[in-house]
Amino acid sequence: MKIHYLTIGEVAKLSNISIQTLRYYDQINLFKPCEVNSNNRYRYYQNTQLYYLDIIKSLKYLGLSLEEVKSALTLKPEELVIYLENQEKRIEEQFQRLSKTKQVLQRKKEQIQSFVLEPNMMIVSRKSLPVQRIVKIKTHNMKVEDIPNREFGRISKVLEEEGSIFDTLYGGAFPFQKYEYLNDINYDYLFTYIVTNKDFEEKYEDVEIGVLPAGDYLSISFVLKDNEYVECYQKLIDYIEKYHVVIDPIVYDVWMPINYSASKEDEFLVELKIPIQTA
Repeated sequence: MKIHYLTIGEVAKLSNISIQTLRYYDQINLFKPCEVNSNNRYRYYQNTQLYYLDIIKSLKYLGLSLEEVKSALTLKPEELVIYLENQEKRIEEQFQRLSKTKQVLQRKKEQIQSFVLEPNMMIVSRKSLPVQRIVKIKTHNMKVEDIPNREFGRISKVLEEEGSIFDTLYGGAFPFQKYEYLNDINYDYLFTYIVTNKDFEEKYEDVEIGVLPAGDYLSISFVLKDNEYVECYQKLIDYIEKYHVVIDPIVYDVWMPINYSASKEDEFLVELKIPIQTA
């Protein structure tokens, strides 16, 4: 192969790499000129060196840092193959994590839209819902007005152990019946949604995996303020009696905070939903 020499400007044009970058590569001993004129400090490169610039650009494209590129350039071809295989595995892991992150983002967007964009607040409606996986924990004498920090803390810990995250929507389930007072309601269990498709590997004594079944539900949403919970629950009862709706006698209430600043007063959107029995 015939060898001839190139100035740094010519190398910059041929490689589409700036002169400043080539000088930096020289400083960190990543890509050095074959000769430097002692009088004017001009750098000269052999045309055969352009091949190594292509390798550097390829490795950078794979996401390697300059230090990692320097290390990779010292490898023999068979060692480089193994190195690149490891990089491929790392990229696949990153891809899987990004895919899960995207899934969570989509889930959160859908959840918020289902609440915030609800057109008929405080009005009973019918909804057709897909099956929804949940993590739930049994409770004893837990009231609607209680703050279940311990229970949801336990659920959050389980989710983290399983490589998932705690959903910002949380809720409870209690038997459907007429209650004289709000404080007469006792949750059978509390739950949060599983926002990823990951299967849980461990079995837990106090926490279990369940589902809210797919199907039609009676639903009513409201901003929790004074007496809205009691008022909306009564609207569900009135609707069921008026239209003779056959239901499964269980109520799911789902809460979503709409004030995310700890310095402000708590504010929640709540949805009450009751599954309708299929014919």
